[in-house]
Amino acid sequence: MNAAVPDGFGETLAEDAPDVSIADALAILRRHYGLIGSARPLPGERDHNFHIQTEGDGEFVLKVSHPAEEAGFTDFQNRALDHILAVDPTLPVPSVRKSLEGEAQFTVSVGGSAPRIIRLVTYLPGQLLSRSPTSAAQDRNLGIFLARLGRALRGFFHPAAGSDLLWDIRKVAKTRPMLAHIADAGHRAMVERVMDAFEAHAAPVIPSLRAQIVHNDMNSYNVVMDASRPEVVTGILDFGDMIHSPLICDLAIGAVYRWPAEGHPLAPAARFVAGYQSVQPLEAEEIGILFDLIRARLALIANIASWQAERFPAKRDYVLRLITEVWASLERLDGLSSADARRFFLDHSNPE
Repeated sequence: MNAAVPDGFGETLAEDAPDVSIADALAILRRHYGLIGSARPLPGERDHNFHIQTEGDGEFVLKVSHPAEEAGFTDFQNRALDHILAVDPTLPVPSVRKSLEGEAQFTVSVGGSAPRIIRLVTYLPGQLLSRSPTSAAQDRNLGIFLARLGRALRGFFHPAAGSDLLWDIRKVAKTRPMLAHIADAGHRAMVERVMDAFEAHAAPVIPSLRAQIVHNDMNSYNVVMDASRPEVVTGILDFGDMIHSPLICDLAIGAVYRWPAEGHPLAPAARFVAGYQSVQPLEAEEIGILFDLIRARLALIANIASWQAERFPAKRDYVLRLITEVWASLERLDGLSSADARRFFLDHSNPE
């Protein structure tokens, strides 16, 4: 089976991008930025990224976009980073390094392929959240950080913010055709229940909620922590899924990756939400659908990852890196009702 990406979501996830070699990356770095150093490939879903260590000029990430990526969308990311640093310079986000020609981005043909958009941003040192030990303090600090990031973005807009993204949680129902790629019948049925609940409880409420441009992907591979103090956030990466969306969707995405451990399955997420609310209080309607949004994000991961693993076998390990946690979370949350989850969040996610 080799199903295409659902209609309306573009081609950056539908087709794999031609490879970019380390030699290509270093040639771009030298010619367009006047920098010399080493390059190490970084994993990515759509683009080719390289960790650049220069000789005396610091560390960067060289980003070579998918050939189908639109220049307006990468411009959106550049301008968002500039805006965040202007509004809250203490927020650790990458900054854009301009080329020798003074450009934040430009296009070149790499290895004889179609023109690719090139960008260079600063590298944020630290330890990925996915490799950091968890704690209650970490849960709360991550919520605080996401709320600060949302506040820094609330006065920003860009025409590309309305782009159709496969990872838009509001459009989870559009991924129903991908259910065919989930081999286990029980898992398939569970994801269908989640999507049915989302359409019944959350979808009717979403249009009335406050919305703005949000990061939209605070997953455990996009957050950097202090290696010696793993409760301290030292950066957030990958603004490639930014979108204009309800604030509560952004919060729900971050809450997903506070994986359930012992005790109540929503306890880590509730601590995350409490941290967020200490900066940005939530409205009753937002809390009312938070559980359905969390489960919808898990369903979205399950559908897209299963589809991508079959379509791009070489990326199978990368796209399925979280699937064990996703199924475990869906199973633990499957026994909760929306009403019980809402009561839990109301009782346990208030800022202290």
